[in-house]
Parts: sequence; C-alpha cells; structure tokens
Amino acid sequence: MKEPRVISIMLLNVCILSGKSQENLDLDGILPENPRDYDRLQPPKENGESTIVRFHITVLSLDTVDEESMTYVADIFLSQSWKDHRLRLPENMTSYYRLLPVSWLKRMWRPDSFFKNAKKVTFQEMTIPNHYIWLYYDKTILYMVK
Repeated sequence: MKEPRVISIMLLNVCILSGKSQENLDLDGILPENPRDYDRLQPPKENGESTIVRFHITVLSLDTVDEESMTYVADIFLSQSWKDHRLRLPENMTSYYRLLPVSWLKRMWRPDSFFKNAKKVTFQEMTIPNHYIWLYYDKTILYMVK
C-alpha cells in the first residue's frame, strides 16, 4: 500500500513545481491559429499515420470482491499519452513540460478509452477532480485520471 502514497506525493510535487516560474497559458495559445486546422473529434494523424496512444494502469486497490456476481471494485490510476503535432508550443514554455487546466479537455482531442465488460466506471472527484494533463516540449500530451 506504499505505492499509492508515493504516486500521490509525486503528483502533488509536479503540480506545485510546475506553477512556480511559468506565466499563465490560455488554450487558444496552444491551438492552431486557424480553427479549421484543429478538430477535437479527429485524432492527430501526422502525415496520415495512425496516432499511437500509450496506456499505463496502476492498480491501487482491489475491494469488494463478489464471487457470486463475479464483480469487484478497483481503485486505479490510468494514464494515457500521445503526440498532437497540431498544437503550438507556448512562447513562454521554458521547462520540459507544462501542467494544463483540466477544463481544456473539452476542446482537445483525447482517446475514447473504455474498459470492456465494465459494469460501472466512476472518477474520483472528492474535493477536486483527480485529472491531470501535461504538455511536454515535444507536443506529447500526458493525461492521468484516478
């Protein structure tokens, strides 16, 4: 059970460190200047190539195992990363990555991921949503959710 605490501490450190020396960003500052060059419903296919999405799942706990109904409850971190060549890097991006506001997901492309045979999926949103988005210097987007 020590791993989840380490991950949580690492995420907190990333959030704190990423905001120290960077100016505010707005979504229009990283989307293409011409709105027709970015369709959030279409994956970022550079030169017609398929978009490669990398997944990583960390299982934090398995609870409520019910043998009769063959169900269980799992608490996980799901991370996905992909490159979106359509994005513009901000001029004030002086670090390896920037932490982006979660609200930007409504206007950005992201994979339509799902768990096959899942009866119910919920996202943890106790005091604040547990979603994180990073933009890296090579236009890689990292999206994490608990």
